[in-house]
Amino acid sequence: MSPREHVDESELHAFVDGELDAENRRRIEDHLHGHAEDAALVEGWRRQNAALRAAFAQTVKEPVPAGLRTASVTSLTRSFGSGVNWARFSPSKGASLRAMRRSDTSRRLPRRPAIVMSLLTLLAGAVVAGAALLAFTGPASPPAPAQRAIIEPPGLVGHAQLAYQTFAQDARPVEIGADRKGELSLWLGERAGFGRLPDLTEAGLELVGGRLVPGVLAPAGLLIYQSSGGVRAALYFERAGGEHPSAAPPKTAPGLAAVEWRAAGFAFILIGPLAAEVARAAAESAAAQAIR
Repeated sequence: MSPREHVDESELHAFVDGELDAENRRRIEDHLHGHAEDAALVEGWRRQNAALRAAFAQTVKEPVPAGLRTASVTSLTRSFGSGVNWARFSPSKGASLRAMRRSDTSRRLPRRPAIVMSLLTLLAGAVVAGAALLAFTGPASPPAPAQRAIIEPPGLVGHAQLAYQTFAQDARPVEIGADRKGELSLWLGERAGFGRLPDLTEAGLELVGGRLVPGVLAPAGLLIYQSSGGVRAALYFERAGGEHPSAAPPKTAPGLAAVEWRAAGFAFILIGPLAAEVARAAAESAAAQAIR
């Protein structure tokens, strides 16, 4: 067999790529039978080529966009000029393929590094694609704990005002009417702890009835009263939590008056659209009856 230097790496690449004529192909085959190292090298390149073809099998079947073809032709024309004689690059006039490859060997890079770089690029792309797929389909990371809004709960007067605004003007302001005072007193006593029903007729207010409402610490009672002119006021009460009435007048919505006091372990708030003197007189009467 001829010495190793008669077959260079470019010829081995040409053999793998199927670019040799029959005579040179047989010569390389004979060489590979006697050189196991070169045979292993050629087999590795063939596997690389097969991997590349499999990776881009679908891509090569896609037609080249018209815009890309036009851009390629324009780019070549600008780079080399429209007057280039492309025939002079054709391997004719007896120039052997081997001679052309040998003359070009010093100017081109070996193919193997290029193939290896292509495979590394494919591997990097696969890693990136896998990471993206995991990001979109993987288990969602637990959400950051939401900031808890600090809302100051309304005090007793705020609860009394809310209950008054909710029920006083309703078509059914009470659950048990004044015509069933005994039942109403027993029910409020069992649920809210206070069952007395103050008589505020001296302040010009007649009892309509009562109901149970949510309180600050426990269920609360709400008694609805009405004046002869149809103005409704309410007496709100619930068990006191140890707090004391504020020194300043209770703050309520415009048009509402409120009087707050403590008696017999309960907090009371009389609230309604009453004149200040009427609200005070009604509150004093209710307070006196609550401690009997």
